[in-house]
Amino acid sequence: MANEMQQECIEVITMSLDKYLQSANYEAAAVLIKNQLDKKFGLTWHCAIGEGFGFDVTTQHRYLMYVFYGKVGVVCYKC
Repeated sequence: MANEMQQECIEVITMSLDKYLQSANYEAAAVLIKNQLDKKFGLTWHCAIGEGFGFDVTTQHRYLMYVFYGKVGVVCYKC
């Protein structure tokens, strides 16, 4: 990802997890992240959040972000 896009993705992820992490509502957080990324960068974004998961995805080149927010892993990608 380009640096500017990375920073915007991190802001969206942080905002969403700050809102929903206390209640451990990962599904609502993932939906919020996905919808915000769709609005900012176009359609077909996907988001998975959890404390222990693996993934194998096919993405568009340069459209994948995998970050940890504390003990919670977040993967966002565009396909």
